[in-house]
Amino acid sequence: MKDKKSFGNVMSTKIYSYDEFLTLEQSPVQRNHKTRAKEKRVFEKLNALLPQHTVIATAQLSQDAFDPETGKQWYKNQSFLIDAHTRRQFWQNGSSDYLPESLTSQHFMVDDIGEVRDLYYSFDNSTNTEKSSDLAYGACRYLNMELSNISLYQVTGVTWAAHFYDRKQFPKGGGYDGNGLIVIYGEFKNEIKFLDSFSWSNKIPKYPHPLRTASLLFLKKWDSDIARTIVQRVFSNRYESPDSKERTDGVTSIIEHIKANGVGHANYETIPVQTEYYLYWLNQAYQETQGKERLHQKGSSSGIMEGYVKSVRINEFAQLDDEFSVEV
Repeated sequence: MKDKKSFGNVMSTKIYSYDEFLTLEQSPVQRNHKTRAKEKRVFEKLNALLPQHTVIATAQLSQDAFDPETGKQWYKNQSFLIDAHTRRQFWQNGSSDYLPESLTSQHFMVDDIGEVRDLYYSFDNSTNTEKSSDLAYGACRYLNMELSNISLYQVTGVTWAAHFYDRKQFPKGGGYDGNGLIVIYGEFKNEIKFLDSFSWSNKIPKYPHPLRTASLLFLKKWDSDIARTIVQRVFSNRYESPDSKERTDGVTSIIEHIKANGVGHANYETIPVQTEYYLYWLNQAYQETQGKERLHQKGSSSGIMEGYVKSVRINEFAQLDDEFSVEV
């Protein structure tokens, strides 16, 4: 028979009045509970107050804790709400028939903010309610990134960008937990914030995930106004007319491709190919700003990805043609 284990030193039961419950600090990686609280399925579950709804989870710091990811200092005895954010918002919205007089918490003592995050994820994993977009929202909230474009909480384009950029640190294209998404969104924080800084055209119904992947890699490598203008043109549907030789520029080639072929089916086999396609034309658009001729048709995009991985990242624009010479 195995030995029994006690958690009395790290977990206890604590009673909160409803007013005390309202003052608890949100978990640093909490998802978009304000939106969830308005969902029909949440209303059906919570509109009639039941005893089980009054069981929550909280965490309390046992010592001062500095968060290296956000640079924020937390102090001993700071308490966080771990489980019941959506319920709290639902009750604050006035959507329930009654408000709880008090709540019973599984109360955990933790040493640092990392333990607060892990505890939060363990509760959401246990109920299987956390979607990847929820995890992304929580990751961005943790990084102090409030994105107005909800499409950027769709993780596929971002996680594949991380995978292509650094396969050693990010060995897979998807399936990351909340902590993993914090690292990924942190890696591409500036690029994502730029994509969120302007409105995407509604004349293109949906921008493919591989295009988002290619754009993040392109912006990561070429941190310049020229590169940002190129990407913004794509997402803003700002095409150019063909030149005197009937050649379109790289941005227009991307826009025409999407309009002609649609989003396409993105999976483990197609994402690398599609990402290389869009990278090819983004790269071509950049070269055109450096004096290179427009193309009559696309050449081979095989190998273009190698110029955008972390290990061979370059900073001098003058090296562009040598780095990415493509036979057409």
